[in-house]
Amino acid sequence: MKILKKIGSILLVAMLLLVAGVVVHEVFFPGEDPLLMRTIFGSDNSRKPFSNDYDGIDVSHHQGRIDWPVLGANQLVGFVYVKATEGSSHIDSRFHHNVKGARKAGIPVGAYHFLSSKSSIASQFLNFYHQAKPGMLDLRPVVDVEWQGVGAWTTRQLCDSLSRFVWLVEQYYGRKPIIYADAKFYKKHLSGRFSSYPLFIAHYRRKRPSAPGADSLLIWQRSENGHVAGIGKDVDLDVLMPGVTVDDLRL
Repeated sequence: MKILKKIGSILLVAMLLLVAGVVVHEVFFPGEDPLLMRTIFGSDNSRKPFSNDYDGIDVSHHQGRIDWPVLGANQLVGFVYVKATEGSSHIDSRFHHNVKGARKAGIPVGAYHFLSSKSSIASQFLNFYHQAKPGMLDLRPVVDVEWQGVGAWTTRQLCDSLSRFVWLVEQYYGRKPIIYADAKFYKKHLSGRFSSYPLFIAHYRRKRPSAPGADSLLIWQRSENGHVAGIGKDVDLDVLMPGVTVDDLRL
């Protein structure tokens, strides 16, 4: 009996420490944490609770095969952005499957290009345009600007290159594209330089992001660890900013 009581006491202390850890994390580091979620729910994504408080999602081949009819029945999924291309030659292996699935499910769909410092802007635009034809999309294009892709450029080189890419998109698609960036990256490298372009900002906190020097912040990517029925892996969750509707995203 003494051994059982000792084991029970150890388990109780472990549970209290876990709860205390969760509380400390939420107070000092708000937002979802992959390691914390795996600790609580294990590696099986199906055991995680379904996410809420989002208006759309963005996906790529990383999400694997998606059950689009299930997503189409989810009223929280008001739009979806699908990765199309990266650099001058890479095409996302699930792009065409995902676009067809989203449209068949009645979900407004757009495409994004992951910008790279490893190839010319002209070749990158042609790669994107040849895959993401205007007639197959409902939403204006997004250009994804992340340190992993453009880290070899200086800020000036980045801004010059991005300026050329968004100009080409506007000429061929007839609307200004949306620029996606992390909140810190945007403030350090892009703030004030692309004020006339709408923004899609990643900011994994409870408080809405700000975008100094921008006229239009349309979308907030609030989490990269969402759990949505129809998708077997974590997915990015996107929220429309106050006063913004899906119509503001349309081509």
